[in-house]
Amino acid sequence: MSEAAGVSLSRETLGGAVAQFAMAAIGFAGTILFARWLGPTEFGGVYLLYGVVKLADRPMNGWSLAAKKRLSESDALRSPAFGAQLVFDAGWVVVAVVVALLAGDALVSYTGLAAAPLLFVALLATESTYESVDSLVQGRGRVSAATWIDALRSLLTLPLQIAFVAAVGAAGMVYGLATASLLVLPVVGYFVAARPALPSRSFARSLADYARYSVPSTALGTAYDRLDVLLLGALLAPAAAGYYEVAWKLTLPAVFVADVAGRGLMAKVSGRAADGNGVGRDVSNTVAYAGVLAFPILFGTLALARPLVVTVYGPEYAEATLLLVGLAGYRVIRTQSGPLMQAVNGLDRPDVGMKLSAAALAVNVALGVVLTLRFGPIGVVAATVVAEAVRYAGCVAFLRSTVERFDPVSRPVGIQVGASVVMYGVVSAAHGALGVRSWVDLLALVSLGGVVYVGLLVALSPGFRHTLGTALEGSFADPRP
Repeated sequence: MSEAAGVSLSRETLGGAVAQFAMAAIGFAGTILFARWLGPTEFGGVYLLYGVVKLADRPMNGWSLAAKKRLSESDALRSPAFGAQLVFDAGWVVVAVVVALLAGDALVSYTGLAAAPLLFVALLATESTYESVDSLVQGRGRVSAATWIDALRSLLTLPLQIAFVAAVGAAGMVYGLATASLLVLPVVGYFVAARPALPSRSFARSLADYARYSVPSTALGTAYDRLDVLLLGALLAPAAAGYYEVAWKLTLPAVFVADVAGRGLMAKVSGRAADGNGVGRDVSNTVAYAGVLAFPILFGTLALARPLVVTVYGPEYAEATLLLVGLAGYRVIRTQSGPLMQAVNGLDRPDVGMKLSAAALAVNVALGVVLTLRFGPIGVVAATVVAEAVRYAGCVAFLRSTVERFDPVSRPVGIQVGASVVMYGVVSAAHGALGVRSWVDLLALVSLGGVVYVGLLVALSPGFRHTLGTALEGSFADPRP
């Protein structure tokens, strides 16, 4: 029997989403500070390094996905899953040290950071290990707890980064994150609720069977997720990556609900499927509300893109304006495809997830190179939007053929889009009449948009009202009412 099968998905999502907002507030303050402090080139260089690390740690992440899957099937498997993860992480860090020594000059040249090899190893050994163990907590179905631990890490990261940046410059952003991850690692390990144990050969083989798909799938997925920044660094300059990262951070809240719900959905689908129960209703109800933040953010950026970028980050980041709109569109599609990919993994079909990720990456690379060289940074965003649409279509096709009672588009989605369109009209009219001359004006317009959107959802969507009312008790509302 699995603890994950009986977890309240809406309760975990609500708690996790609140934690995500707390992290976003801290992270947002940090990006504003460091973007202005360091400038686009050094700020972009740090995120180029982070993108390389996220590619390098995919075996750790893919192995943790396998451990999460097995752990979610039975509570008795926690100890060997935990032990197997720690052993794998340690071995992979040793490999990374060798690679960093051999490729040190290339890392320095690509990122513009003199200490890039050391920073690479530091992040992999701390931040990546933290994420892999955090995945095991999610496998218990405890997504809210895992996300709140991450919020604690964010709370520690910002002051540490400020201190390190003041002392050593841009590299301090990495040292601060690495130190905070190391400090919080024992906490997340405690919440796995098991002592690590060496796995048996048969259990290790079961992890390897899953990981032979989940490792390449996560590698492909992350190459796809970080491809925009990596291409901008390779084809243009670190400053372009800085503009992109600014737009990325401003649209980040769009995926909060989808990300948290998706992590819980994978564990719940896995647990219910292992018990022989249907999962179609859980998947449908999750995607019905996954875009509840993404739709208003898209239409909000259409109304206020330039004032948002210039007021928050300064006029030197004005080139991020068009990227902001494009990434907001990408986030909308991602809020739907992300939970669906988690459902595919929960059904024990990592092979399907790998194929979908490979297809999306192939589309993104082919279009990304051509469009970036032709149109600049917005080209890579356009390619990503197309690629994400391909992945979404593939997920829908697979789940429709596999899962009963699966409904990818429902009435709540239509209401969310309609409310966002009305909000856009109101905010655009107010912006035209008042303009934006300061933070106060910007916050007033954003608040107006939020009031209009939420008010319309409460008035028009019984499902939204029911979901809010039952979030502390049970499940998502049925999207069919």
